[in-house]
This record gives sequence, structure tokens and C-alpha cells, in this order.
Amino acid sequence: MSNNIAESPRLQFLSQSAFDRSADNRAQAQLLLTAYQQGEAWALAEFRQRHPQGNNVDYAPSLLDAHMLVSGADLQVNKPSLEKLKNEAKAILKNLKSGDMNALARYRQHHSKALMLAEVRLADAQFITARENGFQSWPKLKHHIDLFNQAAEQIQQQNVAPDADLNTIHLRCGNDIKVGLGQCGFVGEFHEISNPFPQGPVPHFEPVEEFVNTRSEFIQKTYGEFVPKEWTSNSAEEIRQTESVLRSLPKHYERIVLWFEHDSYDQLCKSYVLAHLAEFDLNEVLVECVQVDHFPGVKKFIGIGQLSQVPESILLLWQQRQRVTPAQAAFGARCWQAFVSNNPNEFLALASEAKAPLPLMQQSVKRVVQEYPWLGSGLSLTELLALDILNRVGPMRPGAMFNLLMTESEPLPFLGDVMFLSILKPLWQSPQAAIVILEQFPDEIPMRRMRLAITDIGRDLLQARLNWLQLEHGPEGYVRWVGGAEIQAGKNNWYWSAESKPLLNQ
Repeated sequence: MSNNIAESPRLQFLSQSAFDRSADNRAQAQLLLTAYQQGEAWALAEFRQRHPQGNNVDYAPSLLDAHMLVSGADLQVNKPSLEKLKNEAKAILKNLKSGDMNALARYRQHHSKALMLAEVRLADAQFITARENGFQSWPKLKHHIDLFNQAAEQIQQQNVAPDADLNTIHLRCGNDIKVGLGQCGFVGEFHEISNPFPQGPVPHFEPVEEFVNTRSEFIQKTYGEFVPKEWTSNSAEEIRQTESVLRSLPKHYERIVLWFEHDSYDQLCKSYVLAHLAEFDLNEVLVECVQVDHFPGVKKFIGIGQLSQVPESILLLWQQRQRVTPAQAAFGARCWQAFVSNNPNEFLALASEAKAPLPLMQQSVKRVVQEYPWLGSGLSLTELLALDILNRVGPMRPGAMFNLLMTESEPLPFLGDVMFLSILKPLWQSPQAAIVILEQFPDEIPMRRMRLAITDIGRDLLQARLNWLQLEHGPEGYVRWVGGAEIQAGKNNWYWSAESKPLLNQ
């Protein structure tokens, strides 16, 4: 099998932008690897600073190693430096005047006016720099840096806690911002909601013990072999504790703050919280939400936790929080009720509802329903993307697959690494496997314990020449869930099709 991406056609489920991004990253990776092999200082520094083995004397990077560095660069969150950006703009101007092809391409990408080399000015180069860093103009970039510096000064001084005015609880699906909140001086209580709603059966939270038992059994059975036992052994108590917290929020807090980004994991968790809040009279409680789908200066924004690398970012998000309205709480509750039903078309209908008060939740709904089997292949979008990565790039470990999924292929990244591994497992365990394990390694990290490759069956599935749900899956079969709907091989299932809405049951 060739590893040349250009020889592998883009399939229906992979967006053109993702295909182009992957091809461009692979081309840049080849340049980086060649520069490293030729001993160029910048390339040596790139591997030494960003690759875990980069400082080993006998380290010899592969093309895949270079690909990881290139694709991961867009995830970096750096403290913005006006001086550095000014110098970058000056370098762009110099390259434009010299006719550098890369600089000319950057100009054409961001400027609408025709390029006249004799008339190009520093303001043009500054505009390019601003746009490449996620800003509409150079003045807006400078304003962001001013706010960032003010946040840094506030963190350093910490005269008054940002949330000290009200008795506050911060709710987040995961603990990725807990340390960052502390670094910024927040004093409100933090509660982590550790429930991966995108996977497994999800009943309504009433009755509570059925909800607790269903979710905890799934978590222990599905993730238990990939994580330390203590991570899953207390799952029932953690879910029960979260239910206790959510059911008594107005009694104990004056302000409730929700920290969620735009992806399916977060938005399902947000709908779960709003379904609880919709049952209360909240006139005496301030409910606010920090919700974003991008952040200035971050080329590939995946989530709020990504910003914890730079605590100032957390403080800037806090300053952008908005009050949750009764209409938003009601819509979130409706999304939850539809998600836990066994008819996904009730859920899908919410995605196109006009003038809905939570557009990011509607966007996430559209992504969730693509986890139903796709008409033809019988695979979810995540399963299709995983096979596509192996088919286009070649054999690799699950960790590398996850990296490329999150940085290049996935239109709305939402999975955790162990969640992704649980999706891959049936693909290699089935008697008619779509993936084969080429090698196994004694590694503490599950994502590095094996090297995987696609099989001929996997390639046929990508082309929809086979249907995964019609193949033989052994005595345990193949069963998974999306919300309240079960998907099972050999049975009638709901199918997603880009050309057919609502979803088809066949």
C-alpha cells in the first residue's frame, strides 16, 4: 500500500478542508524531516523541543513523527507577544517585496485587493499577521494583547478573587480547567461531571438509580481494561454524587457557572445540566455560561481545557461569560429528552429548528447523529475516519491515529483518547476485522501498546462495498448505543445518510 496521500482519493465522509489539511500537513512534514536529516538548526530545534524523544542521541524521526509535530502545531496556545508579531509582520513585508512565493500566497489568501509590489506597505503585512492569528485586523490583535497583559497582571496581583462577589460553583465535564481556575485566583467550588454521554446507553436521570447503574456499568465494562482500576471503580458513586449536586444547586449557591465548549461531549453534558436546571425556579440564582467555539491566536481550537496551558486565557473567557436564559435552559432540556429517547429523529429535528436559542448545541446535534451507522458501510463517522487515516497514512499506533483524528479529520473533535480506543477495539476483534494488530509493545500507555493497519475488509467498508452491521462478529456480537437508541449487528438499525433526512430505520 502506498503512503502517498495524493494517491488516496477523498471519500464522501471526509470534508474537502480536512483532506486538504491532511495533504498539506504531510507535505510540510516531509520538508521538516528532510531539513532534520540535513542537520538544519531550525528542524533540529523543532524535534528537540516538541518530540518526547527529540533529545535522545540515537533518535531518528520518521515521516509520521514529523507529521505529528506539524499537525499538532495548530493546537498550541502561546502567550502573545506584540514585539514578536511586529517582527513577523516586518519579515512578511520583506518577503513580499522580494517576491517570495510563500509570502505572495499568504497575501492572496488574506487580502481581497490586487497585489502591487511597489505599493505594498507594513500595514498589509500586519493585516496578514492578524488574520493568520485569528483576528480581523491588526488593531483588534493589539487590543487582545492588551487584554491578555491585563489578565496576566491581575493573576499576578490576585487582590480579589474573580468570583468572590457571590457564592459560586463552577461545573465542567472533566477537570481540565480546575488547576487553571486556581491559578487565576477563583475561590468558588469546582465540580467535575465525568460522564461520557456520547458513548454507551444513556437513559433519563429519572429514576436516578437506573441512570447511575446503567452509566457506571458501561463505563467500567468499556474503559476498565484501558485505565487504572481506581479510575472506574468509583464511577457509580461519582455519578450519584453529581446527581445529588445538580438536584440541590439553587439551595447552596448564588451563582452557577457552566464551562462548556462547542463539541458533542460538552454540549450533551450541558443539555444534561440544563435539564436539571429547567426544573427549578432560578429567579434567585444567577446562572452563567462560558461557551466558545474558537479562541484568538489558536489555529485549531478543540476545547477550553486546551487553554489551561495559559491561565490568562481562562480569565479572559470568564470576562466573556453570559447569563443563561430560561429559553436556553428549556431548549437544553428538550435536547436531553430527545437524546435519551430511542427515536433519533426527535433529536435530529432540534438541529434545524428555527431561531433556537442554543446554536452551538444544534451544531453538536448534527455531529452526534452522524455516529449512527452510515447508509452503505454501517459504520459511524468516527469509525470511518479512523479507517481512512490508516488507509491514507499507513500503519501506526492508536495514539498517532487519535492525534490525526483530532487535528485533521474530525469536523468537531469531542472524543477522549480512551473513548477512541474503545471504538477501535471491535474493529480489530471481529472475526471479519477491519483493522489488524501488526505489533504489540509493553507500554504503560494503552494508546501506544500496538501498531495497527487496515485490512482488505476495512478498505471495502470505506468504499461501502460491505456493511459492517451485516458481517459476522462472533459470539459477543457488535452492540453500541447513541443516547437511548441501540445499534446491533444483524438487526434493524437507524441509518444516517447525508442525502436522506430523517434517519432511516431498516
